Amino acid sequence: MKLEVKNAPEKIPGREFTVCLLEPDVFFFMPLPEPYQRFAEEYRQDLKKDKEKEKEKEKEAFVLPVDGIKRGYLYFASPSSVEYFPRTEAFKIIASEALLKAEKLGCEVLSFLVNAPGACDIVPLLTEGIVLGDYRFDRYMTKDKQRKKRVGQVFFYCRREDRDRLSRIVRETHELGEMVNGAREITNEPGGVMTPVAIAREARLLALKYSLQCRVMDEKRLKREGYNGLLTVGCGSQNPPRLIVLSYIPRKARGKKHLCVVGKGITFDTGGVCLKPQKDLWEMKADMAGAASAIYTVAAAAQRKIPMRVTAVVPAAENILSPRATLPGNIFRAKNGKTVQVENTDAEGRLIMTDAFAMAETLKPTHIVDLATLTGSCIVALGTSISGLFGDTPAFNRMFFEAAEVSGENFCELPLHKEYLRYLKCDYADINNFATGRDGGAISAALFLSEFKPAGIPWIHLDIAGTALTRNTWKYFRPGATGVGIRTLVRLAARLSGE
Repeated sequence: MKLEVKNAPEKIPGREFTVCLLEPDVFFFMPLPEPYQRFAEEYRQDLKKDKEKEKEKEKEAFVLPVDGIKRGYLYFASPSSVEYFPRTEAFKIIASEALLKAEKLGCEVLSFLVNAPGACDIVPLLTEGIVLGDYRFDRYMTKDKQRKKRVGQVFFYCRREDRDRLSRIVRETHELGEMVNGAREITNEPGGVMTPVAIAREARLLALKYSLQCRVMDEKRLKREGYNGLLTVGCGSQNPPRLIVLSYIPRKARGKKHLCVVGKGITFDTGGVCLKPQKDLWEMKADMAGAASAIYTVAAAAQRKIPMRVTAVVPAAENILSPRATLPGNIFRAKNGKTVQVENTDAEGRLIMTDAFAMAETLKPTHIVDLATLTGSCIVALGTSISGLFGDTPAFNRMFFEAAEVSGENFCELPLHKEYLRYLKCDYADINNFATGRDGGAISAALFLSEFKPAGIPWIHLDIAGTALTRNTWKYFRPGATGVGIRTLVRLAARLSGE
Protein backbone atom coordinates (compact mmCIF):
# COMPACT_ATOMS: atom_id res chain seq x y z
CA MET A 1 0.00 0.00 0.00
CA LYS A 2 1.25 3.48 -0.93
CA LEU A 3 0.60 6.42 1.40
CA GLU A 4 1.01 9.97 0.11
CA VAL A 5 0.44 13.49 1.42
CA LYS A 6 -1.01 15.97 -1.09
CA ASN A 7 -2.23 19.53 -1.16
CA ALA A 8 -6.00 19.66 -0.72
CA PRO A 9 -7.89 19.89 -4.03
CA GLU A 10 -10.63 22.44 -4.69
CA LYS A 11 -13.25 19.75 -5.18
CA ILE A 12 -13.85 16.17 -4.03
CA PRO A 13 -11.83 13.75 -6.21
CA GLY A 14 -13.65 11.14 -8.24
CA ARG A 15 -13.47 7.38 -7.69
CA GLU A 16 -12.11 7.80 -4.16
CA PHE A 17 -13.51 6.85 -0.81
CA THR A 18 -13.09 10.23 0.87
CA VAL A 19 -13.25 10.45 4.66
CA CYS A 20 -14.34 13.65 6.39
CA LEU A 21 -13.57 13.81 10.11
CA LEU A 22 -15.62 16.06 12.35
CA GLU A 23 -17.09 16.43 15.80
CA PRO A 24 -19.88 18.65 17.14
CA ASP A 25 -17.53 21.58 17.73
CA VAL A 26 -14.42 20.64 15.76
CA PHE A 27 -13.68 20.58 12.02
CA PHE A 28 -10.74 18.52 10.77
CA PHE A 29 -11.10 19.93 7.26
CA MET A 30 -11.84 23.27 5.65
CA PRO A 31 -15.38 23.90 4.32
CA LEU A 32 -16.42 21.58 1.49
CA PRO A 33 -17.96 22.63 -1.81
CA GLU A 34 -21.76 22.66 -2.02
CA PRO A 35 -23.74 20.46 -1.59
CA TYR A 36 -21.17 18.54 0.51
CA GLN A 37 -20.84 21.31 3.04
CA ARG A 38 -24.58 21.07 3.69
CA PHE A 39 -24.21 17.36 4.48
CA ALA A 40 -21.37 18.18 6.88
CA GLU A 41 -23.42 20.83 8.69
CA GLU A 42 -26.37 18.46 9.02
CA TYR A 43 -24.08 15.77 10.37
CA ARG A 44 -22.63 18.14 12.97
CA GLN A 45 -26.10 19.16 14.10
CA ASP A 46 -27.08 15.51 14.45
CA LEU A 47 -24.01 14.90 16.61
CA LYS A 48 -25.08 17.71 18.91
CA LYS A 49 -28.71 16.61 19.11
CA ASP A 50 -28.81 12.87 19.32
CA LYS A 51 -26.21 10.26 20.24
CA GLU A 52 -28.16 7.54 18.46
CA LYS A 53 -28.14 9.54 15.23
CA GLU A 54 -24.42 9.92 15.69
CA LYS A 55 -24.00 6.15 15.58
CA GLU A 56 -26.26 5.87 12.52
CA LYS A 57 -24.45 8.62 10.64
CA GLU A 58 -21.09 7.13 11.49
CA LYS A 59 -22.04 4.06 9.48
CA GLU A 60 -23.24 5.90 6.37
CA ALA A 61 -21.27 6.47 3.18
CA PHE A 62 -22.76 9.12 0.90
CA VAL A 63 -22.48 8.46 -2.83
CA LEU A 64 -21.71 11.78 -4.51
CA PRO A 65 -21.46 12.69 -8.21
CA VAL A 66 -18.15 14.22 -9.22
CA ASP A 67 -17.79 16.15 -12.51
CA GLY A 68 -21.22 14.87 -13.46
CA ILE A 69 -19.83 11.53 -14.63
CA LYS A 70 -17.47 9.93 -12.12
CA ARG A 71 -18.83 8.84 -8.78
CA GLY A 72 -17.04 8.82 -5.47
CA TYR A 73 -17.93 8.18 -1.86
CA LEU A 74 -17.98 10.73 0.92
CA TYR A 75 -17.85 9.21 4.40
CA PHE A 76 -18.44 11.19 7.59
CA ALA A 77 -16.83 9.85 10.74
CA SER A 78 -16.46 11.15 14.27
CA PRO A 79 -13.97 9.97 16.92
CA SER A 80 -16.61 10.69 19.57
CA SER A 81 -18.69 7.86 18.07
CA VAL A 82 -16.12 5.25 19.11
CA GLU A 83 -17.04 3.75 22.45
CA TYR A 84 -14.74 2.52 25.21
CA PHE A 85 -11.45 3.81 23.76
CA PRO A 86 -9.59 7.12 24.23
CA ARG A 87 -9.73 9.73 21.49
CA THR A 88 -6.28 8.90 20.11
CA GLU A 89 -7.24 5.26 19.62
CA ALA A 90 -10.60 6.33 18.15
CA PHE A 91 -8.86 7.98 15.20
CA LYS A 92 -6.94 4.76 14.49
CA ILE A 93 -10.14 2.71 14.70
CA ILE A 94 -11.97 5.11 12.37
CA ALA A 95 -9.16 4.84 9.82
CA SER A 96 -9.19 1.03 9.85
CA GLU A 97 -12.99 0.94 9.58
CA ALA A 98 -12.89 3.35 6.64
CA LEU A 99 -10.38 1.04 4.97
CA LEU A 100 -12.76 -1.91 5.36
CA LYS A 101 -15.71 0.08 4.00
CA ALA A 102 -13.68 1.24 1.00
CA GLU A 103 -12.70 -2.38 0.24
CA LYS A 104 -16.31 -3.56 0.43
CA LEU A 105 -17.33 -0.87 -2.07
CA GLY A 106 -14.52 -1.88 -4.41
CA CYS A 107 -12.55 1.37 -4.05
CA GLU A 108 -8.83 1.17 -4.63
CA VAL A 109 -8.11 4.71 -3.39
CA LEU A 110 -8.85 5.95 0.14
CA SER A 111 -8.41 9.61 1.04
CA PHE A 112 -8.68 11.75 4.17
CA LEU A 113 -9.50 15.44 4.26
CA VAL A 114 -7.16 16.92 6.85
CA ASN A 115 -6.69 20.41 5.42
CA ALA A 116 -7.13 22.20 8.73
CA PRO A 117 -5.11 23.15 11.84
CA GLY A 118 -4.23 20.16 14.04
CA ALA A 119 -3.58 17.80 11.14
CA CYS A 120 -0.08 16.99 12.41
CA ASP A 121 -1.63 15.50 15.56
CA ILE A 122 -4.28 13.49 13.74
CA VAL A 123 -2.50 12.14 10.65
CA PRO A 124 -0.03 9.84 12.51
CA LEU A 125 -3.00 8.23 14.26
CA LEU A 126 -4.85 7.74 10.98
CA THR A 127 -1.71 6.35 9.37
CA GLU A 128 -1.16 3.83 12.15
CA GLY A 129 -4.76 2.66 11.96
CA ILE A 130 -4.50 2.21 8.19
CA VAL A 131 -1.17 0.35 8.17
CA LEU A 132 -2.09 -1.99 11.01
CA GLY A 133 -5.67 -2.39 9.75
CA ASP A 134 -4.52 -3.27 6.24
CA TYR A 135 -2.50 -6.28 7.36
CA ARG A 136 -4.01 -9.71 7.09
CA PHE A 137 -2.38 -13.15 7.13
CA ASP A 138 -3.56 -14.49 3.78
CA ARG A 139 -0.56 -16.15 2.16
CA TYR A 140 -2.31 -19.53 2.33
CA MET A 141 -5.62 -18.22 0.91
CA THR A 142 -6.53 -18.98 -2.71
CA LYS A 143 -10.02 -18.04 -4.01
CA ASP A 144 -10.82 -15.09 -1.72
CA LYS A 145 -7.35 -13.59 -2.11
CA GLN A 146 -7.70 -13.52 -5.89
CA ARG A 147 -11.28 -12.21 -5.94
CA LYS A 148 -11.18 -9.33 -3.45
CA LYS A 149 -9.90 -5.90 -4.40
CA ARG A 150 -7.74 -4.09 -1.89
CA VAL A 151 -7.08 -0.43 -1.33
CA GLY A 152 -3.72 0.24 -2.96
CA GLN A 153 -3.32 3.96 -2.33
CA VAL A 154 -4.10 6.36 0.51
CA PHE A 155 -4.00 10.13 0.20
CA PHE A 156 -3.96 12.73 2.97
CA TYR A 157 -5.23 16.05 1.59
CA CYS A 158 -3.66 18.75 3.73
CA ARG A 159 -2.83 22.45 3.84
CA ARG A 160 0.13 23.49 1.72
CA GLU A 161 2.12 24.62 4.79
CA ASP A 162 1.74 21.20 6.49
CA ARG A 163 2.75 19.02 3.57
CA ASP A 164 6.48 18.57 4.22
CA ARG A 165 6.07 17.88 7.92
CA LEU A 166 3.16 15.51 7.36
CA SER A 167 5.09 13.62 4.68
CA ARG A 168 7.85 12.88 7.19
CA ILE A 169 5.33 11.89 9.88
CA VAL A 170 3.47 9.56 7.53
CA ARG A 171 6.71 7.93 6.34
CA GLU A 172 7.98 7.27 9.89
CA THR A 173 4.61 6.00 11.12
CA HIS A 174 4.23 3.79 8.07
CA GLU A 175 7.69 2.28 8.62
CA LEU A 176 6.98 1.50 12.28
CA GLY A 177 3.62 -0.03 11.39
CA GLU A 178 5.26 -2.30 8.84
CA MET A 179 7.70 -3.49 11.52
CA VAL A 180 4.74 -4.44 13.70
CA ASN A 181 3.21 -6.23 10.72
CA GLY A 182 6.47 -8.09 10.13
CA ALA A 183 6.32 -9.47 13.66
CA ARG A 184 2.66 -10.36 13.15
CA GLU A 185 3.53 -12.24 9.96
CA ILE A 186 6.06 -14.58 11.53
CA THR A 187 3.89 -15.07 14.63
CA ASN A 188 0.95 -16.09 12.46
CA GLU A 189 3.00 -18.71 10.62
CA PRO A 190 2.19 -22.33 11.58
CA GLY A 191 4.48 -23.85 14.19
CA GLY A 192 5.76 -26.34 11.65
CA VAL A 193 7.03 -23.46 9.53
CA MET A 194 8.36 -20.99 12.10
CA THR A 195 10.76 -23.33 13.92
CA PRO A 196 13.71 -22.17 16.06
CA VAL A 197 15.96 -22.38 13.01
CA ALA A 198 13.44 -20.33 11.01
CA ILE A 199 13.40 -17.58 13.66
CA ALA A 200 17.18 -17.49 13.50
CA ARG A 201 16.95 -17.18 9.72
CA GLU A 202 14.48 -14.29 10.10
CA ALA A 203 16.89 -12.54 12.47
CA ARG A 204 19.74 -12.98 9.97
CA LEU A 205 17.63 -11.52 7.17
CA LEU A 206 16.83 -8.47 9.30
CA ALA A 207 20.53 -8.16 10.10
CA LEU A 208 21.39 -8.07 6.39
CA LYS A 209 18.64 -5.59 5.58
CA TYR A 210 19.34 -3.11 8.40
CA SER A 211 23.09 -3.62 8.97
CA LEU A 212 22.68 -5.33 12.33
CA GLN A 213 24.91 -7.81 14.11
CA CYS A 214 23.52 -11.31 14.49
CA ARG A 215 24.87 -14.25 16.43
CA VAL A 216 23.17 -17.67 16.71
CA MET A 217 24.15 -20.46 19.08
CA ASP A 218 23.20 -23.99 18.03
CA GLU A 219 22.51 -26.93 20.31
CA LYS A 220 26.14 -28.08 20.38
CA ARG A 221 27.39 -24.72 21.56
CA LEU A 222 24.54 -24.39 24.05
CA LYS A 223 25.59 -27.66 25.61
CA ARG A 224 29.26 -26.74 25.60
CA GLU A 225 28.63 -23.40 27.31
CA GLY A 226 26.03 -24.59 29.84
CA TYR A 227 22.82 -23.05 28.51
CA ASN A 228 20.73 -25.89 29.84
CA GLY A 229 17.30 -24.27 29.95
CA LEU A 230 16.92 -24.41 26.18
CA LEU A 231 18.29 -27.94 26.04
CA THR A 232 15.90 -29.09 28.75
CA VAL A 233 12.86 -27.72 26.91
CA GLY A 234 13.96 -28.52 23.37
CA CYS A 235 15.32 -32.03 23.87
CA GLY A 236 12.06 -33.70 22.80
CA SER A 237 11.90 -32.02 19.40
CA GLN A 238 13.52 -32.85 16.08
CA ASN A 239 13.83 -29.07 15.60
CA PRO A 240 16.82 -28.14 17.82
CA PRO A 241 16.84 -24.98 19.98
CA ARG A 242 18.66 -21.77 19.18
CA LEU A 243 19.84 -18.77 21.20
CA ILE A 244 19.75 -15.66 19.03
CA VAL A 245 21.38 -12.28 19.67
CA LEU A 246 20.48 -9.45 17.29
CA SER A 247 22.16 -6.09 17.93
CA TYR A 248 21.81 -2.57 16.61
CA ILE A 249 24.95 -0.59 17.42
CA PRO A 250 24.78 2.96 15.99
CA ARG A 251 27.99 4.68 15.02
CA LYS A 252 26.99 7.87 16.80
CA ALA A 253 25.42 6.68 20.04
CA ARG A 254 24.52 9.20 22.73
CA GLY A 255 25.98 8.05 26.03
CA LYS A 256 26.36 4.46 27.16
CA LYS A 257 22.71 3.42 27.50
CA HIS A 258 21.89 0.01 26.11
CA LEU A 259 18.38 -1.45 25.98
CA CYS A 260 18.19 -5.25 25.88
CA VAL A 261 14.86 -6.78 24.79
CA VAL A 262 14.43 -10.45 25.70
CA GLY A 263 11.72 -12.31 23.81
CA LYS A 264 10.39 -15.76 24.66
CA GLY A 265 10.53 -17.94 21.55
CA ILE A 266 8.61 -21.18 22.08
CA THR A 267 7.75 -21.91 18.45
CA PHE A 268 5.11 -24.44 19.45
CA ASP A 269 4.04 -25.59 22.88
CA THR A 270 2.29 -28.91 23.35
CA GLY A 271 3.00 -28.75 27.08
CA GLY A 272 5.47 -31.59 26.79
CA VAL A 273 4.74 -34.57 29.06
CA CYS A 274 2.27 -32.31 30.95
CA LEU A 275 0.20 -32.23 27.76
CA LYS A 276 -2.11 -29.28 27.10
CA PRO A 277 -5.83 -29.80 26.35
CA GLN A 278 -6.74 -30.18 22.68
CA LYS A 279 -9.07 -27.14 22.57
CA ASP A 280 -7.43 -24.16 20.81
CA LEU A 281 -4.04 -25.88 20.91
CA TRP A 282 -3.29 -24.39 17.49
CA GLU A 283 -2.88 -21.00 19.19
CA MET A 284 0.36 -22.23 20.71
CA LYS A 285 2.06 -21.32 17.43
CA ALA A 286 1.98 -17.79 18.90
CA ASP A 287 4.02 -18.76 21.96
CA MET A 288 6.96 -17.10 20.18
CA ALA A 289 5.23 -13.71 19.93
CA GLY A 290 7.71 -12.22 22.40
CA ALA A 291 10.59 -13.31 20.18
CA ALA A 292 8.97 -11.76 17.11
CA SER A 293 8.43 -8.46 18.93
CA ALA A 294 12.01 -8.46 20.22
CA ILE A 295 13.76 -8.85 16.87
CA TYR A 296 11.47 -6.40 15.08
CA THR A 297 11.97 -3.84 17.84
CA VAL A 298 15.69 -3.91 17.08
CA ALA A 299 15.04 -3.61 13.34
CA ALA A 300 12.69 -0.67 13.95
CA ALA A 301 15.29 1.08 16.15
CA ALA A 302 17.84 0.70 13.36
CA GLN A 303 15.44 1.93 10.69
CA ARG A 304 14.62 4.99 12.77
CA LYS A 305 18.32 5.48 13.57
CA ILE A 306 17.78 5.82 17.31
CA PRO A 307 21.15 6.94 18.74
CA MET A 308 21.41 4.13 21.30
CA ARG A 309 22.37 0.48 21.29
CA VAL A 310 19.38 -1.89 21.24
CA THR A 311 19.76 -5.67 21.41
CA ALA A 312 17.33 -8.57 21.19
CA VAL A 313 18.08 -11.83 22.97
CA VAL A 314 15.79 -14.63 21.82
CA PRO A 315 15.78 -18.15 23.27
CA ALA A 316 13.96 -20.32 20.73
CA ALA A 317 12.79 -23.89 21.30
CA GLU A 318 9.95 -26.26 20.50
CA ASN A 319 8.22 -27.96 23.46
CA ILE A 320 7.14 -31.33 22.08
CA LEU A 321 6.01 -34.60 23.62
CA SER A 322 8.32 -37.42 22.52
CA PRO A 323 10.33 -40.31 24.03
CA ARG A 324 13.23 -37.86 24.48
CA ALA A 325 11.17 -35.15 26.20
CA THR A 326 12.05 -33.92 29.70
CA LEU A 327 10.15 -35.71 32.46
CA PRO A 328 8.46 -33.99 35.40
CA GLY A 329 10.86 -34.05 38.33
CA ASN A 330 13.99 -33.68 36.21
CA ILE A 331 16.53 -31.19 37.55
CA PHE A 332 18.94 -29.04 35.54
CA ARG A 333 21.59 -26.48 36.42
CA ALA A 334 20.91 -23.05 34.94
CA LYS A 335 23.66 -20.93 33.45
CA ASN A 336 23.85 -18.78 36.62
CA GLY A 337 24.51 -21.89 38.72
CA LYS A 338 21.09 -22.36 40.33
CA THR A 339 19.43 -25.75 40.08
CA VAL A 340 15.84 -25.95 38.85
CA GLN A 341 13.34 -28.76 39.30
CA VAL A 342 10.96 -29.12 36.35
CA GLU A 343 7.77 -29.98 38.19
CA ASN A 344 5.58 -28.97 35.25
CA THR A 345 6.87 -29.30 31.66
CA ASP A 346 4.16 -26.88 30.55
CA ALA A 347 5.88 -24.09 32.51
CA GLU A 348 8.67 -24.16 29.96
CA GLY A 349 8.91 -20.54 28.88
CA ARG A 350 10.52 -19.44 32.13
CA LEU A 351 13.14 -22.18 31.72
CA ILE A 352 14.44 -20.91 28.39
CA MET A 353 14.34 -17.35 29.74
CA THR A 354 17.03 -18.31 32.28
CA ASP A 355 19.44 -18.74 29.36
CA ALA A 356 18.34 -15.49 27.76
CA PHE A 357 18.98 -13.53 30.96
CA ALA A 358 22.39 -15.16 31.33
CA MET A 359 23.28 -14.13 27.79
CA ALA A 360 21.90 -10.63 28.35
CA GLU A 361 24.17 -10.16 31.36
CA THR A 362 27.24 -10.75 29.20
CA LEU A 363 26.14 -7.88 26.93
CA LYS A 364 26.21 -5.36 29.80
CA PRO A 365 22.88 -3.61 29.13
CA THR A 366 21.72 -0.63 31.19
CA HIS A 367 18.03 -1.59 30.91
CA ILE A 368 16.19 -4.86 30.25
CA VAL A 369 12.63 -5.51 29.08
CA ASP A 370 11.37 -9.01 28.46
CA LEU A 371 8.23 -10.04 26.59
CA ALA A 372 6.76 -13.47 27.19
CA THR A 373 3.46 -15.24 26.63
CA LEU A 374 4.05 -16.61 30.08
CA THR A 375 0.89 -17.39 32.06
CA GLY A 376 -2.80 -18.06 31.67
CA SER A 377 -3.14 -16.47 35.09
CA CYS A 378 -2.39 -13.08 33.58
CA ILE A 379 -5.29 -13.54 31.14
CA VAL A 380 -7.59 -14.38 34.06
CA ALA A 381 -6.47 -11.24 35.86
CA LEU A 382 -6.39 -8.72 33.00
CA GLY A 383 -8.28 -10.23 30.06
CA THR A 384 -7.14 -10.01 26.46
CA SER A 385 -6.78 -6.22 26.05
CA ILE A 386 -4.18 -5.52 28.75
CA SER A 387 -0.67 -6.91 29.22
CA GLY A 388 0.75 -7.45 32.70
CA LEU A 389 3.82 -5.47 33.75
CA PHE A 390 6.22 -6.32 36.55
CA GLY A 391 9.11 -3.98 37.21
CA ASP A 392 11.76 -3.51 39.86
CA THR A 393 12.64 0.15 39.21
CA PRO A 394 9.82 2.76 39.58
CA ALA A 395 11.51 5.40 37.43
CA PHE A 396 11.97 2.94 34.55
CA ASN A 397 8.37 1.77 34.96
CA ARG A 398 7.14 5.38 34.67
CA MET A 399 9.18 5.94 31.52
CA PHE A 400 7.71 2.78 30.01
CA PHE A 401 4.15 3.83 30.81
CA GLU A 402 4.76 7.24 29.22
CA ALA A 403 5.88 5.51 26.03
CA ALA A 404 2.89 3.15 26.19
CA GLU A 405 0.45 6.03 26.51
CA VAL A 406 1.72 7.50 23.24
CA SER A 407 1.58 4.12 21.48
CA GLY A 408 -1.93 3.29 22.66
CA GLU A 409 -0.91 -0.11 24.08
CA ASN A 410 -2.35 -1.04 27.46
CA PHE A 411 -0.29 -2.37 30.38
CA CYS A 412 -1.20 -2.83 34.02
CA GLU A 413 1.43 -2.93 36.75
CA LEU A 414 1.26 -6.01 38.97
CA PRO A 415 3.30 -6.51 42.15
CA LEU A 416 6.51 -8.49 42.50
CA HIS A 417 5.25 -9.71 45.87
CA LYS A 418 8.28 -11.42 47.40
CA GLU A 419 6.21 -13.50 49.81
CA TYR A 420 5.08 -15.69 46.93
CA LEU A 421 8.63 -16.94 46.42
CA ARG A 422 7.81 -19.48 49.09
CA TYR A 423 5.49 -21.19 46.59
CA LEU A 424 8.54 -21.92 44.44
CA LYS A 425 10.47 -23.67 47.20
CA CYS A 426 11.67 -27.17 46.41
CA ASP A 427 13.04 -30.04 48.52
CA TYR A 428 15.35 -31.29 45.78
CA ALA A 429 16.66 -28.19 43.98
CA ASP A 430 17.22 -24.48 44.55
CA ILE A 431 13.91 -23.55 42.98
CA ASN A 432 10.85 -25.17 41.47
CA ASN A 433 9.66 -24.06 38.04
CA PHE A 434 6.00 -24.13 39.05
CA ALA A 435 4.26 -22.71 42.09
CA THR A 436 2.15 -24.83 44.40
CA GLY A 437 -1.51 -23.95 43.97
CA ARG A 438 -3.16 -21.85 41.26
CA ASP A 439 -3.32 -18.48 43.05
CA GLY A 440 -1.05 -15.65 41.89
CA GLY A 441 0.37 -17.60 38.99
CA ALA A 442 1.47 -14.54 37.00
CA ILE A 443 3.24 -13.14 40.08
CA SER A 444 5.05 -16.37 40.96
CA ALA A 445 6.18 -16.72 37.32
CA ALA A 446 7.58 -13.17 37.37
CA LEU A 447 9.31 -13.93 40.66
CA PHE A 448 10.90 -17.01 39.10
CA LEU A 449 12.32 -14.79 36.34
CA SER A 450 13.58 -12.29 38.91
CA GLU A 451 15.82 -15.01 40.34
CA PHE A 452 17.70 -15.20 37.04
CA LYS A 453 17.69 -11.68 35.59
CA PRO A 454 20.98 -9.73 35.91
CA ALA A 455 21.28 -8.02 39.29
CA GLY A 456 21.37 -4.25 39.57
CA ILE A 457 19.90 -3.52 36.12
CA PRO A 458 16.45 -1.91 35.79
CA TRP A 459 14.14 -4.64 34.54
CA ILE A 460 10.57 -4.89 33.26
CA HIS A 461 8.77 -8.16 32.59
CA LEU A 462 5.77 -8.03 30.25
CA ASP A 463 3.33 -10.94 30.38
CA ILE A 464 1.68 -10.78 26.96
CA ALA A 465 -0.20 -14.08 27.10
CA GLY A 466 -3.55 -12.37 26.57
CA THR A 467 -2.55 -9.67 24.09
CA ALA A 468 -0.24 -11.42 21.63
CA LEU A 469 -3.12 -12.87 19.61
CA THR A 470 -6.71 -11.81 18.97
CA ARG A 471 -9.32 -14.28 17.79
CA ASN A 472 -11.67 -11.63 16.42
CA THR A 473 -11.26 -8.22 14.81
CA TRP A 474 -10.26 -5.88 17.67
CA LYS A 475 -9.69 -2.16 17.34
CA TYR A 476 -7.61 -1.97 14.15
CA PHE A 477 -6.31 -5.55 14.29
CA ARG A 478 -7.77 -8.32 12.20
CA PRO A 479 -7.78 -11.84 13.72
CA GLY A 480 -4.30 -13.12 14.47
CA ALA A 481 -1.12 -11.76 15.99
CA THR A 482 -0.90 -8.14 17.19
CA GLY A 483 2.86 -7.48 17.37
CA VAL A 484 2.31 -6.31 20.94
CA GLY A 485 5.00 -4.20 22.56
CA ILE A 486 6.93 -3.01 19.50
CA ARG A 487 5.36 0.46 19.25
CA THR A 488 5.94 1.08 22.96
CA LEU A 489 9.49 -0.30 23.02
CA VAL A 490 10.63 1.80 20.05
CA ARG A 491 9.29 4.92 21.75
CA LEU A 492 10.91 3.81 25.03
CA ALA A 493 14.27 3.45 23.27
CA ALA A 494 13.87 6.92 21.79
CA ARG A 495 13.20 8.35 25.27
CA LEU A 496 16.15 6.53 26.78
CA SER A 497 18.41 7.87 24.05
CA GLY A 498 17.26 11.42 24.68
CA GLU A 499 15.58 11.86 21.31
